[in-house]
Amino acid sequence: MKEDNINRILDLGIEIMNRKGYHHLGLKELLDEAGIPKGSFYYYFKSKEDFGEKVIAHYANNILKYMSSVLSDKSKGPGERLISMFQNNEKVYESSGFKEGCLMGKCSNELAGQYDSMQLLMDQKFSSWKGVISQCIKEGQEMGEFRSDLSADDLADFILNNWEGALIRMKATRSVKPYTLFVDYTMNVILKA
Repeated sequence: MKEDNINRILDLGIEIMNRKGYHHLGLKELLDEAGIPKGSFYYYFKSKEDFGEKVIAHYANNILKYMSSVLSDKSKGPGERLISMFQNNEKVYESSGFKEGCLMGKCSNELAGQYDSMQLLMDQKFSSWKGVISQCIKEGQEMGEFRSDLSADDLADFILNNWEGALIRMKATRSVKPYTLFVDYTMNVILKA
């Protein structure tokens, strides 16, 4: 029961923080939407900062599970796996009218300079995402599908950094074009063997 409540609150926290950011998230709004009394919040979380960290970790872990499942699917080649992930993400971005991108990117801009613990957490989570992308790239390099003159880790870092940048531009323009340009260049210029 406690675990279910925590997950429900964290899922709601992801939704609200994606819309409003961390600083504009009101605990009253969160608790009202979750149907949980105010005193219960401190039963689950030590503070708003603790809650923010747990929301970020919950989001990042969910994304890592998704990325791992798509990028390790051996029924497809590495390039097909990457394209599949990018296309699935595009549908999600489109469904929000390009108003929501990546919670980690949003929180990095808003919080990493203010809270050392959150900065460290986000750095660790981005590194775990990079690791999954890097593994897929290594497989593509071994198969001759991707260029091998650069390290898979460097390529994965470059892709992750540009992906986050494309999402910022996508939100600013409310258009898929920055994202599709990122995907096109990633697949046909950056990784191309």
